[in-house]
Amino acid sequence: MALVFNEMKFSIIVPVYNVEDYIAKCLDSIKCQTLGDFECLIIDDGSKDKSIDIAETIIGDDERFKIYHKENGGLSDARNFGMKKAIGEYLFFADSDDYIAPTLLNDTYTMAMKYNSDIVCFDMEYIWPDERVSISKGGEFEVSSYKENPALIFINNSANNKIYRRSFMTDKEFIKGMWYEDLAIIPIWLAKANNVSYVNKVLYYYVQRSGSISHSGDEKIFAIYDSLANVKNNLQLSNDMMKDLYLDNCLEMTTLRIRDISDAKTRKAFYLRNVRTLDKECPRWYEYTKEREYPIKKRLVFFLLKYKMISLLDCLYQK
Repeated sequence: MALVFNEMKFSIIVPVYNVEDYIAKCLDSIKCQTLGDFECLIIDDGSKDKSIDIAETIIGDDERFKIYHKENGGLSDARNFGMKKAIGEYLFFADSDDYIAPTLLNDTYTMAMKYNSDIVCFDMEYIWPDERVSISKGGEFEVSSYKENPALIFINNSANNKIYRRSFMTDKEFIKGMWYEDLAIIPIWLAKANNVSYVNKVLYYYVQRSGSISHSGDEKIFAIYDSLANVKNNLQLSNDMMKDLYLDNCLEMTTLRIRDISDAKTRKAFYLRNVRTLDKECPRWYEYTKEREYPIKKRLVFFLLKYKMISLLDCLYQK
């Protein structure tokens, strides 16, 4: 009698680069999944610390975990490497300094089967260095598609708060060398998916580390405009569609990132540079803000940015 091969439900791809203080919690949270039918591909992206030694200790003799070594190529390159090795029905990307809820695989697979989904989204919790937490919703729907709801591409653009059918991903990859790599590609994948469903639970815990480009004075912060250009060019979005992406990412999020820069001179220069770039890429951005129901403080922030009153903006943010 012929043997029937049952496809593994999940391939979890975990890029690793110098995360010795975090990787144990990440891998422990994967080992504790209530759905155990998975492989975990640990992609050593040229780590120079003890990350892989710690990983080997955590894994022990658990054959579901496999370690692959490669030269450093960055997060996107490591994810792409993992996708080529994966054999699971669904893919899930976990960053090695984060951790996940015990029911992540079970909850998302249940939803995927219910709606035959190419992508399943869920909520994530941001954990800040000062122990603040905030929730980022993965959507406000149960099942949808870009054709039915074009606003689908505006939901949280993280690669980590989603699972992806592997057959859907066969011709897709992350863009190597691009900062804000998730924003550059996730809206495109959401637009191409036949079915996107949503689990209304926090299943991913995103540890915000100090020193990242999102929280420092690194000029790479402005690479966010390149990511949006990639989305615009691939989806041929109208100006009305693009304005929301610029407001959400280049105005709101980038302003908050700049606010957290400690050096006042750099902070001022970055505020001014961002406004100039917005004026060029989204000329009516300030008028567009009036179409939304923003709270008073946020409207005041936008007013001060528009008229380049940076000293007053700093006072408002209590710098």
